[in-house]
Formats: sequence, structure tokens, C-alpha cells
Amino acid sequence: MNMQNVGEIVLVVLVIGWVVYRQTQWQALDHARLWRLPIILGIIGALSLKSAVGTTTVQPISVVLLVVSAVLAVGVGLLMGTMSQVRQFEGRVEARTGVAGSMLWLVMLAVRIGVDVAGHVLNAGALVTSAGAIMIFIALNRAGRTLILARRSEELRMVAAH
Repeated sequence: MNMQNVGEIVLVVLVIGWVVYRQTQWQALDHARLWRLPIILGIIGALSLKSAVGTTTVQPISVVLLVVSAVLAVGVGLLMGTMSQVRQFEGRVEARTGVAGSMLWLVMLAVRIGVDVAGHVLNAGALVTSAGAIMIFIALNRAGRTLILARRSEELRMVAAH
């Protein structure tokens, strides 16, 4: 493991730690802000993944593992959004995923470890385990959660308006 890999791992752990902390706190649901993190992480991940693709050949098994990871990330994100608490407070809609929803990060971690192990066993290459793939994985999870929270916040606003 080289210093770049250690730096990437530290970055990913910091991002996940920050996201988990934020999920346990009540946050105002501003639709522009809701999409900011998934978009930023997706762009960073795509740029990082693009540079990783440039240094290796993409094998079909790598694509399969990345697609499976993506589907699971979105699915867990949708579940996190569903488990989130949403409330009207001081004229604004707020949400928090809470501890139970945040524990789904353990599921995400298990999936990533499983994908990494499968990648090594199947000789899928470094693309599957790259920081770019992990950032996209997190971005897709956040996007799934955001889809549900955006819908739920609109429903709550419509109920409050009547």
C-alpha cells in the first residue's frame, strides 16, 4: 500500500464520518443543498475514476462489480431516505436519518468490502477498489436518499399548506 492509497482511504473515511455525523443532526431540507453533496462527490469520483481508467484496462468483471455496487448504493440510500425522520419546524422542513438509518453505513461498508474482496479474487483490477469508485458509490447513496427526502419534504409542505 503506497501513500496515495493511504491518503485516499483517509479521505473516504473522513467523508463517510462527516456524512454520518450530519445524518444524526436535524438539517433543513433545502432542495438546492440536498443535491449539492451527491453532485460534488459524483464529479470528484468520476474525475478520479477517469484517471484510474487511464492507467488500466477495464475488464468486464470490473464493470459488473461496479454496477452491482451502484445498484446497492442507490438501494441503501433509498432505504435511508425512507427511514429518515421528517418534520416541520419553525416554518421549514427538517430531516435526520438518525442512528438506525446511519447504521446502514455498516451495510454500505460490508458491500464495499465484499466488492473489494470479489475484485481481488476475480482479478478485476484496481478500478473496482479505486477511491473514484468509492466516491461514486457514496454519491449514488446520497442521491438515493435525496430522492426520497425531496419527495417527502414536498408532501409535508403540501400538507402544511392546507
